[in-house]
Amino acid sequence: MAIKSETFSRVQLTEKDAARFVQHIKEDAPNAKAKASYRRGRDLLAQVFGNQPARAR
Repeated sequence: MAIKSETFSRVQLTEKDAARFVQHIKEDAPNAKAKASYRRGRDLLAQVFGNQPARAR
């Protein structure tokens, strides 16, 4: 996929690449290892924020 990125986070895809990207998001199966990693990260984040005492700001 041809991606052109610039200093301030601008990304441009060609029309063909953009269509393939949309197709990929809609149709391709998610990676099982990526899903497991995401789930572990969410659990860790919940533990960190769940155990912090509330404090006034």
